[in-house]
Amino acid sequence: MKMWQIYPYDADVDLLGKRRYTVWISAFFLIGAILLLSLIGPRWGIDFQGGTEILAQFSETVEDEDVREAAEEIELEDPLIQQFGDDDDYSQFMIQTRDVAVVSDEEYEAIIEHLELIADHQSTDPMEEQPDRMEVRYGEEVSHDDLREAVGAGGIEEVDIIEIGQRDEHWYVLEFADLQRHIEDELGRIFGDDFHSIERMESVGPRAGEQLRNDGMLAMIIALIAILIYIWFRFDMRYSPGAVAALAHDITICLGLFVLLDIEFSLPIVAALLTIIGYSLNDTIVVFDRIRENLELGGGKSVEATANTAINQTMSRTLVTSLTTLLAVSMIAIIATGLIEDFAMALVIGVIVGTYSSVFVASPVMLKMDKYLKEREKAEKLLAEEDDEPDPAARV
Repeated sequence: MKMWQIYPYDADVDLLGKRRYTVWISAFFLIGAILLLSLIGPRWGIDFQGGTEILAQFSETVEDEDVREAAEEIELEDPLIQQFGDDDDYSQFMIQTRDVAVVSDEEYEAIIEHLELIADHQSTDPMEEQPDRMEVRYGEEVSHDDLREAVGAGGIEEVDIIEIGQRDEHWYVLEFADLQRHIEDELGRIFGDDFHSIERMESVGPRAGEQLRNDGMLAMIIALIAILIYIWFRFDMRYSPGAVAALAHDITICLGLFVLLDIEFSLPIVAALLTIIGYSLNDTIVVFDRIRENLELGGGKSVEATANTAINQTMSRTLVTSLTTLLAVSMIAIIATGLIEDFAMALVIGVIVGTYSSVFVASPVMLKMDKYLKEREKAEKLLAEEDDEPDPAARV
């Protein structure tokens, strides 16, 4: 009994012949993605731009608009409110803000300016990764009243002063009001008994966010370079550009769709992109490996015909693997919420785009590279033959 196949192994569909049409599809999505990234740009998450993420617990009577109005009343910078949990459960909300401390940048600068006016000032460390703290050093002992007066002149009334350093070192740490405590107090004042508690709160400083963003981009660039080298050694030079072109195609289109769908670009999304790179590369290697096997077997076919046969032979495996993966991540995207939903949506997009590129991007680029290398080899032979011919003038 013959096993049912989603795509016949011996099919003879001219898939590569469709590349004159698919190139325009790819060009449309690539241009659209580049325009979206250039004109709108990704919506950076807290991980990459710095800020604070708060999971707050309310009673079921509180609506998201109520929380949004409260965030504006507290004067949180660029607040983003998301319902967290099931659709019928309005008790938890995710609040995201660019703020990482109660003290604003202007107040911070004013405090530093007034601290420097105290006699024998040596240095002030703003402690950017702990924005609710500041370290200041003096050459002689300074009273706590003078420090509080300087902080108050900058616009902040509450400050705790901690003395650090050795006996002859007059170092002080100034601790301002904690952001979590400030938000808890304000939400309690606005909502009363309808506000329960802050379940979780995470802050990332601007410098740390920038470092994470740079490291994430560097990880993807290193992955692409490593893949180029691996394909070069695993196969030969004509295959490498196709694999890397397909991956660059996938990442660019995925990023553009993230912007279009307003998916927040965070560390889980970087993980999803790296997963997409691996998944797409796996599909591409399966196709390339079959092309190489068929070329070694010969048969008198052209490289294009051999590659087309290889794609048809591996299409069933590609479709079954992609559909199985797509089914799993689609269920996660439907059921999950928050970061897990974004991660699953990124994988859904990546699986679709990656499956397309392994057939209609990687293989056509490989054919172009094969044609280029053959033409270059032919040109080099002609030049070598011209160099070997004796000079007519020398005979005379």
